[in-house]
Amino acid sequence: MKHTLSARKSAACAAMASLAVVIATAAPAQAVDGNLPGGTSISVTISTPANGAVRPPGPVPVTGTAGVGTGVPLISTSLTYVLDVSGSTASTNGCGGDQDGDSTANTVLDCEIIAAKTLNGQTLVPPVAGTIGSVGAAAFGQTAAAADVGPAAGDQLFTGPGTDANGNGTRDIDEVLSGAFISGGLRQFPPTKNVGGSTSFADGITAAVTAATAPPDPAGRTLRRVVVFLSDGLNNGPDIDGPLAAVPGVVDIFTFAVGTGSGCGGPTGNTLQRIATTTGGTCTEVDDPADLPSILPSVISSELSTLSLQVDGGAFTPIGNGSINPDLPQTGPASVTYNTATAALTAGQHQICVRAFGSDGGGTGFVTDCRTIIINAPPVVSAGGPYSGQEGTPVGLAASVVDPDGPSLTTTWTIAPQSGVDAGATCAFANPAATATTVTCTDDGVWLLTETANDGINPPVSASTTLTLTNVAPQVSISAPANGTLYTRNTPVAFTAPFTDIGRNDSHTCTVNFDDGTPVANGTVAETPGSGTCKISHAFSAVGPHNVLVKVTDDDGGSATAVVRVVVYRPGGAFALEAKGLLLTIARTPDVVCPPNDARTTVAVNAAPLLTTGVLNASCVLDPATGTTTARATVDGANILSGLINLTAIESTSVSSASGITRTSRVVGTINGTPIGTSAPTTIGIPGVAVVYLNESTTNSSGQLVQNAVRVEVLGLLGVITETIILSDTYLG
Repeated sequence: MKHTLSARKSAACAAMASLAVVIATAAPAQAVDGNLPGGTSISVTISTPANGAVRPPGPVPVTGTAGVGTGVPLISTSLTYVLDVSGSTASTNGCGGDQDGDSTANTVLDCEIIAAKTLNGQTLVPPVAGTIGSVGAAAFGQTAAAADVGPAAGDQLFTGPGTDANGNGTRDIDEVLSGAFISGGLRQFPPTKNVGGSTSFADGITAAVTAATAPPDPAGRTLRRVVVFLSDGLNNGPDIDGPLAAVPGVVDIFTFAVGTGSGCGGPTGNTLQRIATTTGGTCTEVDDPADLPSILPSVISSELSTLSLQVDGGAFTPIGNGSINPDLPQTGPASVTYNTATAALTAGQHQICVRAFGSDGGGTGFVTDCRTIIINAPPVVSAGGPYSGQEGTPVGLAASVVDPDGPSLTTTWTIAPQSGVDAGATCAFANPAATATTVTCTDDGVWLLTETANDGINPPVSASTTLTLTNVAPQVSISAPANGTLYTRNTPVAFTAPFTDIGRNDSHTCTVNFDDGTPVANGTVAETPGSGTCKISHAFSAVGPHNVLVKVTDDDGGSATAVVRVVVYRPGGAFALEAKGLLLTIARTPDVVCPPNDARTTVAVNAAPLLTTGVLNASCVLDPATGTTTARATVDGANILSGLINLTAIESTSVSSASGITRTSRVVGTINGTPIGTSAPTTIGIPGVAVVYLNESTTNSSGQLVQNAVRVEVLGLLGVITETIILSDTYLG
């Protein structure tokens, strides 16, 4: 029958008390380590070190727990919480606030969640604490699913009642319960498990059995599997006959009708009452889970008195209260933690034991827990060396690491500048994890090499030595101009000298000696690590070959040079005859310039009575090795002005070389009947007829240096020049 609110609360108290009895007293439980004479459980556990642990030499921290309980030891028990998430659980006649985070408070599902979480919290309160080995969960609606109660991969169907595997400060089982959602399923842990919005007790029973039977039995005894089945009591799914028949005998289902509109129903049909009765549980109608009583078993007076530590079979030494929390003695039910340490232990195998002393109504007793550990000797490391080499070049290293007792070993080379190393320098190991390897550094100086060995147990062990690297000079070449390139005087010449340096951290300067008497000049350097260029431009005024020396120097004083030969010259030209005037105009003939080298001959000219000549010759030659330019012009005789000027030899030569400039000419013949044969500059006048200039050195309007063998100015009326005739002209520039 339906209870009133107060009656329902009283019934809930009685039902939960009976459930507590099932959990706490259903069968004797074996204590963790033993019992006092009166039957009270007493336990001690070494948490660290673990059995078989490998530790470094020195004191070994020892931590763990000890406790004293009440009554006869209990068989271990598991709890499974089953939530109804059907659409009807959205009713707001519930309790508990907004447990599922759907922004709607006090739904029936909120009640279910707070009820399960409250009960789970009680499992962590002594003396029940420690008797519940695992918890699980399931949810049902139209279908059902056992919950994944842990963050690890795959479905974790059981966990500890207080486990927080993901370390977020909330018990994993509480996260699962709070992750239930109406007409849906379970969000935690992902992926979401959807079970729909109607209510199928049959599916709920199946999922409950799946979760409840997941934990393994403890060795030597049978695990008691208790299911707390919470629902609003409104089933609209299939019959429960089949699933009920499949419930194992070790599974007891305690059903709870949560909310004012729910009920247990009768002992037949698809009711919560039938589920409980068939499986050995009870059905309780309850409105508010906050009214559920604490599960407190009867208490037997007991005391945890002292803890003591033993090493390698020696005497037990008391562990002081400074290492125990809370202080001893403690009246049971009670548990304490301890954190102490052994004296320094040397390499080898050792046994560590902790003993807990206690008493109860039957007398005094003790239990002992022991661990066997290995003290591991640290590796012995030698870095070898000292080492030496060159910057930018691999240097072989060979360390020695000895670690006979393992268990595993990693080695690592590191390096740091010690002295004489420029900022920004780096080093790279071929394999820093190998004891025999190479190291390459971008700068010279003294480096500190360290080899570190780590066996995973002891603190890392290191040994150091030095690596002394010398500077390596850069290498330089000249890419422009090409060797032997010709340049006219005063023309800017661009020099480019690429260089490399295996000392990639070095910086560089460059100087250039142009081999022309000018001061040594600084070039412009553009560089990236390990390479660069030196550039400079220079105009040569001195004619001849110049062996230009480029010198690149690194910041450590190492240097390299490269030489390129350039040849500087003056261009030249020559012609044998040129005439300009009223009666006679003859272009320069033959006319040559150099470079390129040229030599030409023209047959005699007959322009009588003003001018007749013999063969005309002109040549211009540039020696590319020396920069010497030689321009020459000759005329094999000339008769001018009907014989007033009769010349048999006419020649002119201009030479530009590294030694300087020479201009010479020679004329042989008669002028106005007077014999001549001279190389000296001479001016001869024929009154009223002409003026003759012999061996004339001039500079023309273009700045060229001109050497005329003969220049004749023919005079007309009033002494006006009417014709100009030039024979054997050479020039430079």
